[in-house]
Amino acid sequence: METITSLLLAAQQGNEQAMNHLYQQFRPLLLKESTRNGELDLDCYQELSEHFIKLILAFKVQQ
Repeated sequence: METITSLLLAAQQGNEQAMNHLYQQFRPLLLKESTRNGELDLDCYQELSEHFIKLILAFKVQQ
């Protein structure tokens, strides 16, 4: 089982499978935060998804 830290580091090195795994782990949260009044706001979901990927790539891991 991989940790979030190992997936994060792999994603930052260009591993698409690691990025996809992280995205799938956090997808329910992105969907929840994109839903207003019981309806999914697709524009919000896309913006959050893009922001999530940018944050993963920019995140500094302290060891």
